[in-house]
Amino acid sequence: MIKTIKISSLGMGLLMLSQITSAQFSLNPIDISTIEYPSLFQSKPQPGLGYGAAQDITTEAFQAAGISVNYSYQPMIRSVESVVEKRFPANLGSINWFIKDGKQDEVRSVDLLYINFKLFYLKSHFPDKASLPSFEGLKTYRVGNVRGSSTTPVVHSLGIEPDWISTLELNFRKLEAGRVDFAIAGEKAGWTLIHQLNMPSQEFATISDPIHVVPISLVFHKEAEMLQRHFEFGLCTIIRNGRYMKIIQRYYPNEDSLQDAVLKPLLPLYC
Repeated sequence: MIKTIKISSLGMGLLMLSQITSAQFSLNPIDISTIEYPSLFQSKPQPGLGYGAAQDITTEAFQAAGISVNYSYQPMIRSVESVVEKRFPANLGSINWFIKDGKQDEVRSVDLLYINFKLFYLKSHFPDKASLPSFEGLKTYRVGNVRGSSTTPVVHSLGIEPDWISTLELNFRKLEAGRVDFAIAGEKAGWTLIHQLNMPSQEFATISDPIHVVPISLVFHKEAEMLQRHFEFGLCTIIRNGRYMKIIQRYYPNEDSLQDAVLKPLLPLYC
């Protein structure tokens, strides 16, 4: 349940900022780069849900600040380059993509929610859960991972030489075909994709502990400070009016997964 929160002096400042200068952003939509990653950001809506939890939050936060947005879906590496090279003012994804490439000093991020990355596998390959390897034991297995993923430093730290794959869909197709033993994916995204591809979901499972937990963020070029401040104002607005939680609850109806996903603290310090 959302509590009523008093607007801080900083929040009042953001409100005044929005009223004074939003006109400069209202004439043309803002272009945001991102990737296709079902249940977080996607070009086609999921029936009864929307365009993904993170994309829906981003769209509504900008709308609350009087700004409309367009999304450009690109491979992960190009998506990062699009902001670093100033072709786009912001990227909807993960600050870890920029950290991995040593570009974190070029950007500023605003967290939206958290996701758990898990290892998916076929039950037929591991009929006895006791035979599942520890994370440290994964180096002797074939592990599929999307090239450029936030989990790259994690797999390297575990000594894993993954099968680098261009898309999440291809990762799961290789898993289904038995060409990899495990596929790394965001838990919600993985199950969503399995259903979208009409794969037999009862044949898949995940190792219970996440291999990585990451924030999903809107990552701005450091020179797009004014746009970032407008977005922060909009995000504070939809957190206060309850729209943020309604979006999260659409995608994470289970209470445990909901608590894993939401911002902590729910109201960021800049509000």
